[in-house]
Amino acid sequence: MSRNSGRTTVEYLLEVGRLKQLDPSGAAVTAEAILERASARLSTARAALTGGDVSGAFVNAYDAYRMSAESLLARQALRSTGGEGSHVTVEDAVSAQFSDQVAVFAKPTFERFRRTRHAAQYFDPGAPEITPADARWAIDTATGAVDGSRRINRRLGPFA
Repeated sequence: MSRNSGRTTVEYLLEVGRLKQLDPSGAAVTAEAILERASARLSTARAALTGGDVSGAFVNAYDAYRMSAESLLARQALRSTGGEGSHVTVEDAVSAQFSDQVAVFAKPTFERFRRTRHAAQYFDPGAPEITPADARWAIDTATGAVDGSRRINRRLGPFA
């Protein structure tokens, strides 16, 4: 997506109250703290997979992925307003702005990750079983998100 579509998406999400602007003075510190939490969650995902907890590995990898996306918003002094649809808000804002720089933030990847995590977190007996290959995909994808977010956060500033 182009920079303009990312800007348009963020402006729309601010306008409809799905995102809010924060004080930019602590944005860099906040973004780094979120990335550290994401890295820790990624370690938890790896340990869960090693221990045979496939769905736990997937859910923790998703958390790391989402947190890395949230760090990009935090670095811009933005935050989802929370509540119903808050993960989709992060998905929309981050995929519109950064999927061209970090391929794992493409909208279809976000969708797959979010929907599968939902089925694991809120047990859905009709959903396909999450396999070890799915968990490895989730961990690899989350690793790419954390690494990409760390790279982008170094040069990002507040959303103006």
